[in-house]
Amino acid sequence: MSADDRKLYPCTCSDCGKESQVPFQPIEGRDVFCKECLPKHRKPRTENRGRY
Repeated sequence: MSADDRKLYPCTCSDCGKESQVPFQPIEGRDVFCKECLPKHRKPRTENRGRY
């Protein structure tokens, strides 16, 4: 299944209130963010992602 074939589900961004769509079924009571707000809520990646 390609990215174009994914089912999209309507949602309202928990941050800005904008109507959006996400490629997963939103769960009631959990925050969902639009693509503009999502980077503000993601945890920063660490440089060393290996085991050592």
